[in-house]
Amino acid sequence: MNFTEANKIFKIWSEWYWPSHFILHSVFLNKIPESFLPYQKNVLEEALNIIAKQYYDNGDFKVSKNIQESIASLAAYVRDDDALQQVSDRLSDVKMREAVLIYISNFKKDWKNWLDKQED
Repeated sequence: MNFTEANKIFKIWSEWYWPSHFILHSVFLNKIPESFLPYQKNVLEEALNIIAKQYYDNGDFKVSKNIQESIASLAAYVRDDDALQQVSDRLSDVKMREAVLIYISNFKKDWKNWLDKQED
């Protein structure tokens, strides 16, 4: 994969990652169906590593680190069947359903605060 291809994937990932990953995590926790990803995990990892290295080589260590941290989140994406089985089991428990609803509510507040800051 060349830099141009990697950068195209990175731009899509950047727009997708926030808020998609976080809202999916609020429902699925540590096992998210991989079909939600905008590209296959190995493609994303390769592209993000190319871009992170470019930022690192240019001295922008903070952005490089942020990209690397987003790569780590790919570990949460598993086969759809595995993720759906886990969420089904978990949501059969009333207390877990309540916890997920609280998590989603908190996410919505954070998202609204972030959007409000973008308008300033």
